[in-house]
Amino acid sequence: RFASPDDSSKLLELERLLAAKDAVMEPGVMDSLRVYVASGGRPAAAIELLSENYRGYAQMASLVCGWLELTEDMEPGGGHKHEGNTAGGFTPLSPVAHFGKDKDRGGDASAAATPRYYGDEDDKDDTPQGGTTVGRTESTPTKHESCGNTPGAVAEALLRWRTRVRRDETFFLEKLIRKKFDPRKVDAVKGRPTWLTLLLNSDRGRNVLFTLAEKHPNCLLIQVAIQHAWQHGHQDEVKALGPAAASYFSIFHQLLADHFRDLISAGEDEVKLAAAVKAITSAGCQSLATYLFAQMMLADLANGGEAGLAGGDGGDNKEGVMSGAGGDTDSNNIRDTQSKALATRVSQELAAAATSAHGASVVRRIAPLLAATDADAVAMTAVGELLQAADDSRRRRGGGCGAFPPEMLKRLRAMYFEEVPDGADAMETPPETSLPHEKPSTTPLRTPELLASLFQEAFRWDPGIDINRETRTRDACFDLIAAATTADGDGERLDAASALRLTHDSLASTTRGAPLSLDEESSVLTTLHSSAVAAAGALAWVKSAMGNPEHYKQVYAATNTAVYLQVMSEVAKKWPRLRGQALDVITCALHAMGKGANEHTHLATLDTAVELVELGLVLPALDAATSAWQLHIDPSHLRYFAGEVLEVAGPPYSGAFAAAALRLLNAANAGKGMTRSADEFVEQCRRQRARGALTPALDKTLDAVLDRLAGVKK
Repeated sequence: RFASPDDSSKLLELERLLAAKDAVMEPGVMDSLRVYVASGGRPAAAIELLSENYRGYAQMASLVCGWLELTEDMEPGGGHKHEGNTAGGFTPLSPVAHFGKDKDRGGDASAAATPRYYGDEDDKDDTPQGGTTVGRTESTPTKHESCGNTPGAVAEALLRWRTRVRRDETFFLEKLIRKKFDPRKVDAVKGRPTWLTLLLNSDRGRNVLFTLAEKHPNCLLIQVAIQHAWQHGHQDEVKALGPAAASYFSIFHQLLADHFRDLISAGEDEVKLAAAVKAITSAGCQSLATYLFAQMMLADLANGGEAGLAGGDGGDNKEGVMSGAGGDTDSNNIRDTQSKALATRVSQELAAAATSAHGASVVRRIAPLLAATDADAVAMTAVGELLQAADDSRRRRGGGCGAFPPEMLKRLRAMYFEEVPDGADAMETPPETSLPHEKPSTTPLRTPELLASLFQEAFRWDPGIDINRETRTRDACFDLIAAATTADGDGERLDAASALRLTHDSLASTTRGAPLSLDEESSVLTTLHSSAVAAAGALAWVKSAMGNPEHYKQVYAATNTAVYLQVMSEVAKKWPRLRGQALDVITCALHAMGKGANEHTHLATLDTAVELVELGLVLPALDAATSAWQLHIDPSHLRYFAGEVLEVAGPPYSGAFAAAALRLLNAANAGKGMTRSADEFVEQCRRQRARGALTPALDKTLDAVLDRLAGVKK
């Protein structure tokens, strides 16, 4: 019946193909049959080969997937997969065709394992339907759907059915691939396998490869998939990869340009700005090459260039978006200034993100390459060396603030100032050091890391310091801070330096027991209200003092703490941008105090935190209290803070505030009856939750906390 050994090798090869297990399920089986018959093979023999070797592996896999879906306990979201789908009798084991009516299948034990479709009342067909991806147990409701069911329940059940995760063969295959994927074995495949085209043309096939892109950025197959998707009209899929696509420069350049256009077109929309900045920093930090390229584009924008964005897709261009073509000159100048400031801000955030990803020393070495002039490059090199020396000093001390080497600080100052600072020795530049002939710009001084270190050095609280040495270093820091935070005019710079010195001297005098007046006519308060840089310096002093456990052992600790808290309150009221720093000061102070500190000091510090909440710093303060403060203060003090916050807060409450407040109450071991304001807050949240007005909704854990605080027992 079959081909004999004397027949052609082609006929024998075709019979071997048809005799393979499940050959009848192969996509090209019909072509193989035609060639077999045309080559002299008998149709009856072909039919026998196909039928005898049928195993039904695909149908078995489908059936097992159906069982797995029924036995899966949890959905990815955390809830039970069958929970909430029982409206009108709609369950995984009860057909939609019988909404509102239970059908007795007594004695049929297999019904609990295999879903069945029973059809109409008179239909007795018990054929299992497990061989399909989506069984008829969850098919569209038939004529019985209206029996005792509301349209809303049916619609809700259907919506959940349509939006559920499909646990079909592909779903479990994707899980298996993610678990077992080995890029070395994949890349070892020779040539272009036939399955590759099918995989790349499948949405789900590309998706499973894209999910592996970040973990395996050097895999050749994934690179091919990303390039194929980009070239065949699936740019949106590649863009959704985010940082994972940054490994491919031909794509990275276009993606980064799109992110920059989003940044420019965001205007004053903080949400869009934050999203664009996040996208740029994520893409730019994938490697040092992408970081350098992104910084070069930002530098071009900051200098008034186009950064390669002009003439972009869709007609977008930098001139039209940023400069407002067609507007008057003054408006264009304002927009250009704002755009340059935005580019500088994003550049600084990108540098901070790269520092976390690649290390501060690497980013500092790259900084001179991005300088606009040779003089700026020399200054950036000096800044990097100074910061590196401070880091080394910090490591030797085991933490805290790193001290600046005086000679390095003098060298940096000499690049900007020719005169000798008051009270300092004559500074001579070492002969081996060559300073730039031209004066550098203030851009190197405006590095956030350097400014923070200068403030820490200038406003460092340390009773045991060498006064003379500290004065020389501090004066150099004052001059550099003033130069960095003002325009080029000498008058404004001198005023800023004077404000810094007055603030420092006034606060430093308190360590010797001198009283500090903060009435409306005092020079200190006037300075804090008129100079943002002096206010920032005051916060740096307060943080250095109250963040040091030694401060609370001093003779004048109680008096000085009260003064410092008042200074912080005045700064926060006047300068909104410094409120976040004030919150950081409170966190450091509570950590330094510990649980053994004076109760009055704890509560006074928490009262200042409540003031920050009243000034609008709500969620950050609540999150800080929950995550950081509870480790260092007594739970009763945490409950005090929560009660004070709820006193100043009023309904209706947003879901974000309710969630933050509930986490705080839970961390403080609060209960029903803690305070009247807390009980009112709980009841208001329950009312809003009941009518769906608490958005975003609370998760299950916070729902349980809310019920516990309300005294509901389950």
